[in-house]
Amino acid sequence: MKVLILLLSLALVCACDHHEHHHHGADGASTYVVKSHDDLVSYRTACVEKVHAPAELVAKYKKWEYPDDAVTHCYLACVFEKFGFYDEEHGFDVHKVHVQLSGPSAQVDHSDETHQKIVQCAETHSKEHNSCAKAYHSGMCFMNANLHLVQHSVEA
Repeated sequence: MKVLILLLSLALVCACDHHEHHHHGADGASTYVVKSHDDLVSYRTACVEKVHAPAELVAKYKKWEYPDDAVTHCYLACVFEKFGFYDEEHGFDVHKVHVQLSGPSAQVDHSDETHQKIVQCAETHSKEHNSCAKAYHSGMCFMNANLHLVQHSVEA
C-alpha cells in the first residue's frame, strides 16, 4: 500500500494547523488521524535513531532523496509505520495513505485516479519478502508518480 510514505514516507497531507484531525470514512466505520508536519519531524527523528542513519543519508532525506539501500529502506518503513498506514504483517493500508494525502478536511474518493495509483504501487511490491524493501519500493513508486502531492501533504 507509507507510500508512503508514505508517505510516506512517507510520510503526508496538508496539515495546515499542526493539529491532529480525524477522518471518518465514507462508511463511517474507519477513523484515521491525519498527521501534521510536526508529526513528520518527530517521526523522522525517531526513525533516524532507530536505523542509525548516518548524517549523509539524513541530509538526503531532508531533500526528498531516498537512495536504494538497506538503511533507507528501513528508515522509510519506520516513517510509514509511525504514520499508521504501514505494518510489516499487512503492508500498506491504501485507504489511510489516500486520506493522509488528501488532507484533514477533504472528502476522499477512493475510486479516483490517485487512489488507483496508490493501490497499484502497493500491489506491485506486495510480494517482496523483506518488509523494509517492500515499504521502500511501494513508497518510492508512489512518490515518483506524485511527489508534489506527498510534499504538499506535509508542508509546515
